[in-house]
Amino acid sequence: MTDQASNLRELMGRSRDIRVISIASGKGGVGKSSISVNLAITMSRLGSRVLILDADFGLANIDVMLGITTRLDLSYFLKGEKTIHEIIQLGHEGVRFISGGSGVSELINMSNEQLNSLLSSIVRIDAPIDAIIMDAGAGVSDTIMQILLASSETIVVTTAEPTSVLDAYALVKTIVKRSPTHPLHVIANKCEKISEAKNVQTGFVNVCGRHLGKNINPLGLISYNHDITGSIKRQIPITVSDPRCETAKEFETIARAILDMPVKNESGGVLSRVFSRMLGART
Repeated sequence: MTDQASNLRELMGRSRDIRVISIASGKGGVGKSSISVNLAITMSRLGSRVLILDADFGLANIDVMLGITTRLDLSYFLKGEKTIHEIIQLGHEGVRFISGGSGVSELINMSNEQLNSLLSSIVRIDAPIDAIIMDAGAGVSDTIMQILLASSETIVVTTAEPTSVLDAYALVKTIVKRSPTHPLHVIANKCEKISEAKNVQTGFVNVCGRHLGKNINPLGLISYNHDITGSIKRQIPITVSDPRCETAKEFETIARAILDMPVKNESGGVLSRVFSRMLGART
């Protein structure tokens, strides 16, 4: 994959920073996909051109959460029936997305060669993009690790539940073992009590620093909101259905914090640097 990325970089003469963010969790059910969608929408409102890659291959739900029916997903690319550009769909607020498909065996059983081909094709997308958000699957499988370490930074999502925190720690430990310099952030989601969430987030950051020697950036908190469940059922993201609610304001705070940070592609995976050269050269 390194040789392939090197060859791709040689194709472009000028570069621009592209933020490639992977959203991850140690376990399912923590709201990772909801954060991916609402964060993308908020970043788009703030002027960033965003593409979501639903990287929970074969178990994808980004199109469902956006309320957009599409028959096109990554399986069409893997079978050679469509190009990457042809399966990009347009969502709310100008956010583009690529569906990872649901219940598609070709995606669930994707080989390393197919994954590398997919990521390499994405960097060739002929579209103006400032940020790519990759909604990865939960856990620490080899495929998930490849996706996370191909990004310029990873946001780890957890809740205040002990099992969620422990699984998030296991995920961070695995990432640090494979790439000690990979930039990591943490978001505490579904917070019923802000004080409790802050304590959980602070404790998580401290434990990762003490036991793993890793500096984790506490990116923000998302309060528990009954309307989020309703918005998911209605297939309308909360930042669209109620853009003035407290949760939408929390997403804006997080989005602004992300956009204010420099892109450290030199610390991310090799493909994040390819993203910068290939996508950034087209405006």
